[in-house]
Amino acid sequence: MAMPPLPPADQEERDRVLAYLRAHPTLLDQHPDILADLVIPHGAGPKAASLIERQVQVLRERNLRLEGTLDELLRHARQNEALLDKTHELALTLLRIPDLKTRLGQLVEAMVRHFHADMVRLAMPAAHPALQHTHLDPLCLALEEWPGPPATGEPRCGPLEAALAGWMFRAPHPPPASAALIPLPKGTGVLLIGSQDPHRFHLHMGTAVLRRLGDLAGAALEADSPS
Repeated sequence: MAMPPLPPADQEERDRVLAYLRAHPTLLDQHPDILADLVIPHGAGPKAASLIERQVQVLRERNLRLEGTLDELLRHARQNEALLDKTHELALTLLRIPDLKTRLGQLVEAMVRHFHADMVRLAMPAAHPALQHTHLDPLCLALEEWPGPPATGEPRCGPLEAALAGWMFRAPHPPPASAALIPLPKGTGVLLIGSQDPHRFHLHMGTAVLRRLGDLAGAALEADSPS
């Protein structure tokens, strides 16, 4: 069945597109994604068959990329679910511990065991009881000595600034290659989880679990804070 004639403006546009395609015969090779959106009729000769085969290949490659993205999303979802379970387990454990010293030890152990931290630091007000425990040095640092802008708001991930790394990790303790800075509620302190793996805590990772960890650490430390 013959196609109805196009309006003059559409006809001119089609002629320009056809002329451009003839002048650039490798266009589809350079932009294979266009093939996935074309309608190619079957039974239109060997050239059309070759084009259909190429279109099928492009669609197959697109599906593989989508499957890979879906697999990655599912992997992250499973990891987050496992971390939330560990966070809940830690909360229940901390609720059963009456003294600050043991709670801090349990908190650090959980960071290392469940969150793959190589090192942990806590910055809290100088009057906080945790800083009176000399055995916790260099774990606990005085928040008043924090170098640079205060860490507030959302958790931050990535490499530490040089001044902050030098303050938190004095010789002979090496600084982490990547870290998560987690502000505690109400500006009461900062929890740092560090790793020697530069990709462990990266700039684009989600922070929902880290926020919950900050809330949990703040509650665990607040119980023995001076009133």
